[in-house]
Amino acid sequence: MTDGAAFDHLIHWVDDLESATAGYDALGLTTHAAVTLPGFRNAAWGIDDERYVELAVVDDWDAVTRSKYARGIELLTPAIDRLGGPGLLTFGVDVPDARATAEELRAVGRDVVVDEVWFEDRNGGFVEVYVRDAPSYFPFFITYQPPRVELARMRAEHRAEQGLTRPPDAPDLVALLVRSPAPQDEARALGELIGCPVDGAVVDLPGAQVRFEPGGPAGLYGIVVRGLTSPDEASIAGITVLPG
Repeated sequence: MTDGAAFDHLIHWVDDLESATAGYDALGLTTHAAVTLPGFRNAAWGIDDERYVELAVVDDWDAVTRSKYARGIELLTPAIDRLGGPGLLTFGVDVPDARATAEELRAVGRDVVVDEVWFEDRNGGFVEVYVRDAPSYFPFFITYQPPRVELARMRAEHRAEQGLTRPPDAPDLVALLVRSPAPQDEARALGELIGCPVDGAVVDLPGAQVRFEPGGPAGLYGIVVRGLTSPDEASIAGITVLPG
């Protein structure tokens, strides 16, 4: 369905942000504070200059309705309720033009909602597209302004100015793990939605494979990471982290 799609970020919903970030840091997945808005805070493991895992928490549900993220949180609420605690919610897929993606999806009968978040008099922000007739753990689409490739260049330049380098053996996200009652069927459905090749129960999304496996409850449950400080399986705030 979508040309140029690539993994952008994964949302890890937590109830204790400090404990969750400590868990990531202990595995060598270095986190940093990101955004604080009314009722909402997050942090991130920056995989590289384009991809990241977001750790998000709502401290005050009334206050969050006054933040720039209010509509996005509202659209994620069914997935949050379904999760019932900390764990992986969904993930974002970067596309060249989210609005065009929304129109393409509507044209084939999909139920989509567009959300826009702008900062500093529309000098920067993003457009997200949520597909409401797909499983809650299927992705949403996102387009940044400036485009993601430009943001990545700016981040790299900033690191260079600070004399910081990214180690060649830094941990890297390899795959997202999903339990499903019908792994191959759901893999095909996801591949069709985002326009990526499928091999059995594996969707070859650039930036992170999506691996479906039989089991329940259905949904995202873990990640595979290359370069962990430990060779053992680990658990952080309701998710499984596997070496790979």
